[in-house]
Amino acid sequence: MTQPVPQYPEQGALVREDALPGLLPAGLRPEDARLLFVHAHPDDESIATGATMGHYALLGAQVVLLTMTRGERGEVVPEPLRHLEAERAGDGGTALGLYRVGELDDAAAALGVTDRFFAGEPPARDGSAELPATGGYTDSGMAWGADGRAGPAEDSSPHSLTAADPGAAGAHVAAAVRALRPHVLVTYDDDGGYGHPDHVRTHEVAVRAVALAARPGAGGDAWSVPLVWAAEGEPRPGDARTQAAVHGSAERKRAAMAAHATQLVLDADGTRFALSNGVWQPFSALETYRLLGGDRRQDERPAGDAAAAGPPGAGPGAPGPGTPRAGAGPGPRRDADPPATVVSALATSVLAGLLGGSVATVLHGSIWYSGTGWWLPWGLAFGAALLLCLSVWAGTATHRVWAAAVPGLVAYVLAWLLARGRDGSALVVTDPDAPIGVVGVAWFVVVLATTLLSVLVTARWVRTRRRELRTA
Repeated sequence: MTQPVPQYPEQGALVREDALPGLLPAGLRPEDARLLFVHAHPDDESIATGATMGHYALLGAQVVLLTMTRGERGEVVPEPLRHLEAERAGDGGTALGLYRVGELDDAAAALGVTDRFFAGEPPARDGSAELPATGGYTDSGMAWGADGRAGPAEDSSPHSLTAADPGAAGAHVAAAVRALRPHVLVTYDDDGGYGHPDHVRTHEVAVRAVALAARPGAGGDAWSVPLVWAAEGEPRPGDARTQAAVHGSAERKRAAMAAHATQLVLDADGTRFALSNGVWQPFSALETYRLLGGDRRQDERPAGDAAAAGPPGAGPGAPGPGTPRAGAGPGPRRDADPPATVVSALATSVLAGLLGGSVATVLHGSIWYSGTGWWLPWGLAFGAALLLCLSVWAGTATHRVWAAAVPGLVAYVLAWLLARGRDGSALVVTDPDAPIGVVGVAWFVVVLATTLLSVLVTARWVRTRRRELRTA
């Protein structure tokens, strides 16, 4: 039976004058920060915290997503896909869950998430803690009780999140916290945002995990999370807890929400969205949070958060006594030079190509002739080495693999124009009857080979750096 789905309240409906402009500990630069978001189902990360996740990813922070279930009991909006619903498919939602994993991958990419995984998957797995036979937790579904409170569906699986032992589930999440050593953990408030039982249980599990991670165990040494935030659902006017209001990335949030096509629909101009209940709700890139754990005094503002987003308000201070100073823990330093923008990467690589291509093309024809008739094309070797170095530099400096190919392509165009632009070119000769012509023909082959090699080298370098960050 289809259950009514409540509206998500408008994010930031009530923002206090003293709301903080960001989520980071005092003094921690965004590019050095690690943020772990713990959500119940695919799509929750985009609807509730997508603007914040996209915002900090743009600032160079390491944004990681842990999802507790695959959303097997979700209600499907598009008619052509409704056969995936658990009740219609008769498979407990397995097909829908698999489909939603693909949607989550697309949403995570749109947000700029560096890594994502489900509870029960490394690093969110404690080998000593119980785990359902399915290897993870399933969606509990939701039904409204006679008292007006939400609860799990009557036919929810024994492997569902609400049927799980909170201690065991907390142990798995704690393993991820020890492994990732986040400076910030974000989850739901104790009401789950709007009462969904999986959201409520996720809050319980995340809070328990933070406490467990303060002691050594699966995943590594003890780690005390400096700040724990709850995404604010229904605002509570009398709530005295510290509030943060993040003006995030509307573009990334909108793209991530659009990826969850089974669960929601955005209107044509992207200013509203509707879930399976068909009720239109306003889209907002303003997201508010309440402090669940840690301490942020009101006399300082963390580096980066002031310019990052948010209405004027008192800034945060340092974590409280006993809390590790953010960024000073044994965890690895986040890459301080995130990928260059497309425009700057293109400009850098084109300039490298013009410089290297011009010099290398002029020198490629330099040949040393011996007195016995043989010759050595040292200019060809020098030009190839110069172009390779500049190409790899362009790719690694911008952190973009495609940028490594641009210098070689520019050099190839320059060589072609010099060889074919007019008859009798003195710089690029392609007549194979003379050594200079052999070298000229070979230069085109060398440029293409150098371009391919530079792309391979840069791609390996980028993969290695990403692997180091994930391992750390």
